[in-house]
Amino acid sequence: MTRQKMWQNVISLGIAALVVAAGVVIAALSGWMFGEEKGPQGPGAFAGSESAAEARNAVPVIVQPARTMVFEQRVEVAGNILSKRYALVSARIPGTLDAIFVDEGDFVEAGKTKLFQTDSVKLTQAVAIAQEQVTVAECSVREKEALLEKTLVAKEVAEADLARYRDLSQQSAVSRQMVEHQAAQVRQLEADIRHVRTLIELSKAQLEQARLNLKIAEKDLADSLVIAPVSGRVSRRMKEPGEMAGAGEPVLRIDDLSLVEVSIFVPYEYYDEVVVGQTKMRVRAAGRDLGELPVSFKSPVIEPRLRTFQIKALLQSPPPEVVPGCLAEVTLVLASRQGLGVPASAVQHRGGRNVVFVVADGKAKAVPVELGWETEGWREIRAGLSAVVPVITTGQSLVDDGTPVRILKEAGP
Repeated sequence: MTRQKMWQNVISLGIAALVVAAGVVIAALSGWMFGEEKGPQGPGAFAGSESAAEARNAVPVIVQPARTMVFEQRVEVAGNILSKRYALVSARIPGTLDAIFVDEGDFVEAGKTKLFQTDSVKLTQAVAIAQEQVTVAECSVREKEALLEKTLVAKEVAEADLARYRDLSQQSAVSRQMVEHQAAQVRQLEADIRHVRTLIELSKAQLEQARLNLKIAEKDLADSLVIAPVSGRVSRRMKEPGEMAGAGEPVLRIDDLSLVEVSIFVPYEYYDEVVVGQTKMRVRAAGRDLGELPVSFKSPVIEPRLRTFQIKALLQSPPPEVVPGCLAEVTLVLASRQGLGVPASAVQHRGGRNVVFVVADGKAKAVPVELGWETEGWREIRAGLSAVVPVITTGQSLVDDGTPVRILKEAGP
């Protein structure tokens, strides 16, 4: 037998085997179909057929139990982290900046850290001049006091001479004219004494003025060296040594990072619902959950252009990465209450009302409900459901009241 003929026989046997197998399959299918058409015989044959048809037509669904939970009325907005305490430090004494002792990022301590100084040479010389003026005024006072002492002595001598002239005049030893001349000299010395005392008072006033000028000069010199008014870090340096520093022109900005504020702007319709000290803000910033913070400030006015108002919450000792300028994700919790909830996807709107579907005796049952708030994908049921029962959460759009259903699985709570 040749090889070609051998292959032909093999192919023929294969085709024959395929034909036989096909015949067996067709026979089996025919028997199954005829068996179905004949169906079971007896009194319950129709009912069994109907149940089987319902089972085949049942809509597969997934159910999930309702649950008791806390629902919240809240507003989610973006906010900012701000410094509660900061200082824009200006020169107290206008002038040229001699030196700036700190740089951006440096930590400074209130009342201790030197920041910068202006015109120290000129102000030091002004203190020296004021000290000399005090010395001159003190010398002037001493001079006038010496003059007073000299005049008092001259007055005593003149009064003694006057007494002797009067005695001699009674004895006709001196003329009356000499007595009168001596009396006039005594009166003149009395006037000189009053004049010198006035000069002394003037010199003392000038001395006090000089001392005050010295205090002012010393104060100006002290104020030329600016000390940190608050503790924190230098966040900005606006000027450099050699530049003019005028009154009210900031040289440095210092931010206290130990106490910050979370600031948000909220639509005006929530104004009455925000209560300082009671309303809470849930804050997340720089990838960190900062917890619930009570509102510490509510603006007394509503911004007229955007119709919003500002509220703030204080945050003590924030994490190192939460600094002024950070973006904050804020959930403002206006009210909260406990209630029965179902997944929001379970609620359907049918015939002008809200319903949820439960499963009863293998069929879907529509239950009208009154809705409340929504929280994290769950809807509050104010009325309609009185117990924690499973509701259809998948396949609910394919069923109606009385539709046969088949539960595939029950989702977790």
